[in-house]
Amino acid sequence: MYHHSEMFLVLCAVCSLLQAFSDAGQTQRTFVTAFLTNYIKSPNATFQLYLVTCDKAATVTVTVSQPFFNKTVHVDKDSSSLVTLDYTYMMDETDVTSKVILVTSDVAISVFAFSTRERTADAISCLPQEDLGKEYYIITPEGTGVSRQFAVVNGFEDEVQVHITVSGSITYKGKPYKTGDSFTLLLGKQQVIQFQSSDDLTGTKISSSAPVAILAGHTCFVGYGSTCDTLMEQLHPVENWGEVFAVFPFFIHTKDVIRLIAGSPDTLVTINSPKGATQHSLQEGGHVRITVDNILLINANKPVMVSYLLQESSSAGIQYSYDPFITTVPPSLLGRRYYKFVTQSLYDNFILIVSQASSDSKFYLDGKPLSSYPTTMKEFNGFRGWQVSLGKTEGQHEIYHETSTFTLYVFGTEASTSYGYSVGKSAPCPEPTQEPECSIRCLPDVAEYILPHSLVSDADLDALNIHLKDPLCQAKKEKDHYLIRIPYTRCGSNVLYEDGKTFYANTIYGTIPDTDIHRIEIPVRCEIESNKTLELIINPKVNDVICKSYYNISMKLYQSDSFTEPITLYPHEVDLHSNLHVELEVESDEKLQIFVESFIASPSLEDTKKKYKVISQGCQVDSTLRVHPVTDRRLQRFSFHAFKFENFHDVYLSCNVIICHNSTSPNRCTQGCISSRQRRDVRTSKEQVDSARLSQGPLVFVSEEKPAHGGSSTLASVLSVVLCVTVILAVLGLVVQKEYYRRQQRVLLQSSSNSSRRNHPAHICIF
Repeated sequence: MYHHSEMFLVLCAVCSLLQAFSDAGQTQRTFVTAFLTNYIKSPNATFQLYLVTCDKAATVTVTVSQPFFNKTVHVDKDSSSLVTLDYTYMMDETDVTSKVILVTSDVAISVFAFSTRERTADAISCLPQEDLGKEYYIITPEGTGVSRQFAVVNGFEDEVQVHITVSGSITYKGKPYKTGDSFTLLLGKQQVIQFQSSDDLTGTKISSSAPVAILAGHTCFVGYGSTCDTLMEQLHPVENWGEVFAVFPFFIHTKDVIRLIAGSPDTLVTINSPKGATQHSLQEGGHVRITVDNILLINANKPVMVSYLLQESSSAGIQYSYDPFITTVPPSLLGRRYYKFVTQSLYDNFILIVSQASSDSKFYLDGKPLSSYPTTMKEFNGFRGWQVSLGKTEGQHEIYHETSTFTLYVFGTEASTSYGYSVGKSAPCPEPTQEPECSIRCLPDVAEYILPHSLVSDADLDALNIHLKDPLCQAKKEKDHYLIRIPYTRCGSNVLYEDGKTFYANTIYGTIPDTDIHRIEIPVRCEIESNKTLELIINPKVNDVICKSYYNISMKLYQSDSFTEPITLYPHEVDLHSNLHVELEVESDEKLQIFVESFIASPSLEDTKKKYKVISQGCQVDSTLRVHPVTDRRLQRFSFHAFKFENFHDVYLSCNVIICHNSTSPNRCTQGCISSRQRRDVRTSKEQVDSARLSQGPLVFVSEEKPAHGGSSTLASVLSVVLCVTVILAVLGLVVQKEYYRRQQRVLLQSSSNSSRRNHPAHICIF
């Protein structure tokens, strides 16, 4: 049993939650697609749109002009919603129609489309409007079957001119066109045209006056051991093609094929496999068909497009007989670190990850390490492919890698049916910076605590197993962490009084389902005080983090009293007979002001007895101290004569800084110097002032004694560092002067059963 019996203490400024994801902006809000013919037009054929959100809820509208369709749905953040169109929206006409399916959202989303009919299906990852283009080449599968097909979709422009140069044969307005022939047509807003042919249409060129969407496939493809399956894929414009592709076979297949097409003349393509290398020279629109009987690494001197056709019908250990699917191969160097995707419970679902990551250790799938899933891996020339079994799962999923990019295939098989699609560089969800550490945010009425995915997955738990003292108060799964809200007056929270301080306390538990055994136990406290003093410490040792939040306080040393040349190289030496120039600043709006309550020097941070006071209780102690006037109350500048301690080479500086809100005047910042009698009055007043020590700093300044010319003088070197500390001002009742601070002190957790498990903190946060 794994039990956190010891915790390390973190003393911190209340920080804003780590922002793992940034705003996706105005992108990926609009999509167009169409319902290609799925074998034959029949009532059991449907077109299913999965609308998938990231970290924001979305309002999404799906419309078709004719036959009229309009549906608006609200999709919660990190969720999905399904909109289904029936067979009447399937294209079976031979002319322009208004069956364009338009998807619009108020925030960035992903859209995945499934074309389904009894015993036949395929799927696509829909491209957003900004990823569409004006030049395309068609790829359709070879082999037997009824009809290859492609569609040109105009979703946005009032009128688009489309020029088609044929490879194969198609008919338009009753006139047949053969290889090399061309013709032009017009598409109005939200209009689409579909072409079908018994010939292979690979190499047909589409040029348009404005960006359009292109869909291609087959109405009834027959593969090895399969019968009549629909194939569907959205093609990428030439401008988004790539030059490097790592192709890994699905399952253990030796009869699948790729089609590779060039968009420029004199395109040289080199294909490496464990069996050797081959080269192909292609002209514009030229294409080649290659059997995928092993891993292939494709390198082209100019951009190409690659399409993968799964046509074998079975593999050992998998559903015996299933149908083909077709998908675009994403360029392997244009991947991302984070994706959302969807699966359906009808199928045995799989993903195939292609990456240059050295192992699967930093992949997380639905919050769990990739190693916790049934996985097989192959590698070749620095690329690795992980095929992962998901089982019969339904709905949206997420996958990310902490540092490496990758491309992704999603597919599913079932008796006499299958689907497959790929996801490359295009995705609305911004990539995570890294998995967040445990951290807490104390707000006026509630605390919010972050638990990393790894902490929960290592304990083999999920969100429902993470709770407070009241088991009904449970965590919620976010993108890259679990979040639990801790109300101060509910969920088992207690009010504690210790040494004149008030705490709200609770405990976070991770409990094995249907037992009272805890694998996670994290005590949490929020300390409530009326006013805070922040102590900045110049620390000679580098700590791993500096807490970031709404306000930064910086301390800088300058070369002169002009305060124009900050000292940036350390250790920094100064002449013993010179002055030290110090600036402290709170970076905020004009509602705040800063006050230096104390400033001391010491020969060592560990020496608490030997110290020299420059400022104490806001009063000048050092006779050489000179305050430099400033007009901005968020800034304080002063200088004093350098000095050194006898028998010590180093001088370390620290200061207590108070942040006040202008609206609270009079306040500690406006009180200024406090005499001994006034200090007694302050101690007996209701307003308490506490010190918070923060020992975070990456730089050191060292004092070394050196003989001057003639050997009669010495130098004192002074440590200087720019220490950026974060402070939050929060309002609690009538208290308006607040800032937060943070200090990390780590004590290794002891596990009663497994000392190799991760260590995680208990937190005390003061606000």
